Amino acid sequence: MLNGRALVRLHDSAAEAASFLRAVFDSSFFEPPPYPVKFGDIIGVLRLAHKYDVQYLFRRALAHLDVLYPTDLGKKVYHAGTHVRFPSLDVTSDMISLKAACEVGATWMLPAMYYEIAPVRSFLDHAADYLQTSQIQTCLAPQSKLVRAHASSYRFLRSLPRCGSAACYAAVQEAHDELEGWSERSLDMDPLGDSVFDDMDSELCPTCSRFATMRFSVAQQAFWETLPAVFMLPNWDELKEMRRKAMEEAT
Repeated sequence: MLNGRALVRLHDSAAEAASFLRAVFDSSFFEPPPYPVKFGDIIGVLRLAHKYDVQYLFRRALAHLDVLYPTDLGKKVYHAGTHVRFPSLDVTSDMISLKAACEVGATWMLPAMYYEIAPVRSFLDHAADYLQTSQIQTCLAPQSKLVRAHASSYRFLRSLPRCGSAACYAAVQEAHDELEGWSERSLDMDPLGDSVFDDMDSELCPTCSRFATMRFSVAQQAFWETLPAVFMLPNWDELKEMRRKAMEEAT
């Protein structure tokens, strides 16, 4: 008791406890997605709802993170384009998410989380603050595979132009030059990225564009199917079954 009032000591951070308690007592504070929410509130509610077994809030927090780290390539989005408000759009948020997902057993999100971290050169600057040594190693080990997969995703360029036009030839050559001129290592480890193709597609004729779009999509989907294995995780079928069980009452 303190001054005649009951006092409970929580061994949790003040910020996470505040997010969790607000979610418990204010039904409008932590609505299901796509309701706007702060990233820190998601993590706080996720961790403490799991710790104190508040299942409806736990599943709701999972639903918010599920938007950021999907199990299907077609649902992959840039963090800046979601309903989640981040303090800053850098790899720190992904490392915080990875740590929290491991704590609560959200294994199905790990392939997408690891993929967001591994290609980023600067992640090592602060990795020790958030990740265990084994998690850092999991990020570093497949980097050569990511480089090879990135090169493979652009193999369709070898088969262009299909029409033989000078304009399409020039667009393809420009794309080759841009790929060779990349100095950022992270760009060479992003087989799911689309910066070069987006720029080139508008310069291609309809025939070449359709061909390139199809081949590029096929290559990216093929890589996505191998993504769990790249990070030594169960296959997508197993991961999706984990997700189904955890998310069936997400709202």
